[in-house]
Amino acid sequence: MSGKRSAFGSVKALTLAAMLTAMSVVIGIFCKTFLNFGAGLFRVTFENLPIIMSGIFFGPLAGGIVGAATDLISYLLSSQAYPPNLIVTLGAMAVGAVSGAVSRYAVKNSGKLQIILSGGAAHIVGSMIIKPIGLYQFYGIAVLWRIPMYLVIAPIEILIICLLFSNGSFKRLVEDITKKPRSAKTKEGEKMTYEKALEYIHSVCWKGSRPGLERITELCHRLGDPQNDLKFVHVTGTNGKGSTCAMTESILRAAGYKTGLFTSPYVKTFNERMAINGICVSNERLAAVTAMVKPHADLMADSPTEFELITAIAFMLFKLEKCDIVVLEAGMGGRLDSTNVISEAEVSVITGVALEHTEYLGDTVPKIAFEKAGIIKKGCPVVYGGRDYGETSSPENEKTAFAVISERASALDCELSFCDYSALKTKSATLDGTTLDYKDRKDVKIPLLGLYQPENCVKALEVIEALRKKGYSIPESAVREGLLGVTWRARFEKLLNEPLTVYDGSHNPDGVVEVVKALIHYFDDRNLNFLTGVMKDKDYTLMAKMLAPLANEVFCVTPDNPRALEAEELAKVYSGFGVKANAYETVNEGVRAAVKKSKEGGFPLICLGSLYMYAEVSDAIEKL
Repeated sequence: MSGKRSAFGSVKALTLAAMLTAMSVVIGIFCKTFLNFGAGLFRVTFENLPIIMSGIFFGPLAGGIVGAATDLISYLLSSQAYPPNLIVTLGAMAVGAVSGAVSRYAVKNSGKLQIILSGGAAHIVGSMIIKPIGLYQFYGIAVLWRIPMYLVIAPIEILIICLLFSNGSFKRLVEDITKKPRSAKTKEGEKMTYEKALEYIHSVCWKGSRPGLERITELCHRLGDPQNDLKFVHVTGTNGKGSTCAMTESILRAAGYKTGLFTSPYVKTFNERMAINGICVSNERLAAVTAMVKPHADLMADSPTEFELITAIAFMLFKLEKCDIVVLEAGMGGRLDSTNVISEAEVSVITGVALEHTEYLGDTVPKIAFEKAGIIKKGCPVVYGGRDYGETSSPENEKTAFAVISERASALDCELSFCDYSALKTKSATLDGTTLDYKDRKDVKIPLLGLYQPENCVKALEVIEALRKKGYSIPESAVREGLLGVTWRARFEKLLNEPLTVYDGSHNPDGVVEVVKALIHYFDDRNLNFLTGVMKDKDYTLMAKMLAPLANEVFCVTPDNPRALEAEELAKVYSGFGVKANAYETVNEGVRAAVKKSKEGGFPLICLGSLYMYAEVSDAIEKL
């Protein structure tokens, strides 16, 4: 049945069109029998509802056919002595054709606005202009009363269609029936290369951040919902997500599980976003999976954003690789983040909450906590890594992040655990690594630098405990082996020994607070040189204010990103705090100058402000 084709796209589509025609006929007969007033002149009817829907589903030609068929079948079943009124039939055709034309051409991809304009235009042309002309011809009297009548009927029909389309299952069912089948391949004979895969993925970057789960839900459904075949540790939070994910994945891998790791953003190559057993996806594999996803994404009327596309590609990759468990980092927020398309998780992790992305997530910590708590699933253990647990209000009458998260966990019957930082003791923290105690664990070693990494380690340890409670076999030897072998670039990473050069991707005030603590610890009170570039949507003035007391000289650059702040503007900010600051046209020039002057003066060089410039900085240093 599905292999045959019809003028409506498929036998399924033709069947749906026939059903809509039948619905229209039945509704029309019912209304004529029971809702006729004034000798048949005043009839309350909703028979145009299925006709408008057929136009939206199938386009103007098919919509017109359904409209004409409805009118002629209704005439045959009415046993009327007079011949059919062809002008009225034309009006019925216009209802379907106009709704289809407006839907397909005038306001394509605009959702409910598309339905409203399609239905409104169909009634104006078909019900209020053409049909009255035919009725005037038949009855011999004016029928302008139809206009106010349809001013009431039309909005009701449009509202019904909008309500139907707000149901995701109904919308997907109709799309599956009405979309013409296409080959799930790229162009005939074309093999997608790695370069073409990246070009395709980045081709939708102009769509930016569009929070919402409608598109990723549809795309995953078209792909067979690969996320439903996977198990997840789902991680969100303002800071520390990446390091927590890396440590958790490394422990699980050491315990013998086949792991997937999904993180963002990448710092050097795109492939870093997806790793299998600690190894980044290969160029060939990424291209092959992207080729699988592309035709399904291309079929979508509302195409996915770049991050949604990448998320779907990752789900397909992890499913094809048969990962035992995936450590999944949310992109932004949580509730409406595309990673939250998953229906359940082994553990939900919220590393902490602070102000970030306020234009999307809200302008207070509780509002942002609400968004991040959106990843919590019913009955799923929750690990919270913030420091405000136990508080109830701050400021007065305002919930803390912990209160919001605790309330959500309680409502969904989730066990909530938090990180007891009072039980954490950092025994040593040098530029060679960190040793810590946490609760009963003694002398835990991690190679990651930064005074904030012990707290991230605690978060990972609490996640492991939650997984153990769920039955995961994770011996203590795997915990220590995994932590000792973890790698995570651009987080207080040592790039050079002479001059001592460290890169940290801290890009918001909370992150810089931790960096300042680490710099004072590692370098005592020596003056430092800074190479920095930031995004213009960050609070770079506050960041500069915190770093200025430690700075000998600042080398300002513009990261290669459309959101980047110009180096000259950043240099003015540092100069305003009494620090010598110079701007450089390229990151490469800034690195050369910073390394040269730092080596000559014996100053450590600290590079920070954005993960987006890590690749440029590390490449420039390698060339030196």
